[in-house]
Amino acid sequence: MRKIIKTTFLTVILLANLVPTFGQTTSDKIIFLTDFYTTFLNKAKADNKSADSIYKETIHTSIYDKYFKKSEYGYIVKDFLATPIKNTSELKKSIDRISLNQETIKAKIAGALKKSRQNIDNDSLTIYIIPVNPDSRQLIEGMTGIMGLTAGSKQIILTIEPDVAGWENMLEYAVAHEFNHAYWTNMNFGKSTKWTLLDYLVFEGRGDYFAHMLYPNVIAPWTISLTENQKSDLWNKIKPNLQSEDISYQMEVMFGSRNYPVWGGYSVGYDLVLTALTNNKKIKAINWTNLEAVKILELSKYK
Repeated sequence: MRKIIKTTFLTVILLANLVPTFGQTTSDKIIFLTDFYTTFLNKAKADNKSADSIYKETIHTSIYDKYFKKSEYGYIVKDFLATPIKNTSELKKSIDRISLNQETIKAKIAGALKKSRQNIDNDSLTIYIIPVNPDSRQLIEGMTGIMGLTAGSKQIILTIEPDVAGWENMLEYAVAHEFNHAYWTNMNFGKSTKWTLLDYLVFEGRGDYFAHMLYPNVIAPWTISLTENQKSDLWNKIKPNLQSEDISYQMEVMFGSRNYPVWGGYSVGYDLVLTALTNNKKIKAINWTNLEAVKILELSKYK
């Protein structure tokens, strides 16, 4: 399934050391990748005119080749890491904030993994922590300091900015969200060669439903970005194209464009899954996560 999700949800941090967590499986690992960024900063300081090529070598290529080359969604990670970082002074501050909050980060991730496994018995995972690209500061603030990206069935990338209020709670939510994606990937990746808009809507809706189930008091802005009327309008607009495999079109719907509202697809996707499962609460998380998108649609209010 080569056309799967380009989610902006993740990636980078200091001290590439492996730290075992304490969920139900002790083989989970947290890898802080900040040393790659520190190397970039040091080299770029010495040769500022070549900063973009240094970024490509020390971060983009190095991280991808070492950790994600064989991941199911490795090509998405490669694309995600491709944009060079221009604001090096702010990057240094972000790295330092991650370092200062390292113990909190580890504890929050470990707790979220343990809580997630109480509902879905997934394999061990590796969580990679990276700092935010300062040029994406506005985006990360809108997402309460955290972006997540599932790199594959065994790997999750988290971009963390501890300078944004509420990041600790959103970190737990993001881990649960991506945990659900990783489990789905472990069980379903490669079963189909198609990836449709409906698949994308339900994929993200499941992730948010699972995370909200575990952390009901965390507000995920992208799930409430539309009013009921706006969700209805967007649904009527995209309904004829639910089987579209056009990734560019899918990205427009999910993230927004001139033609579609910001985060509209995430809001509709969450509501679709929410309405499908609210009246079917006897279905266990491990089962509804593996339901096909068309079955979720049939159970929902979206007709």
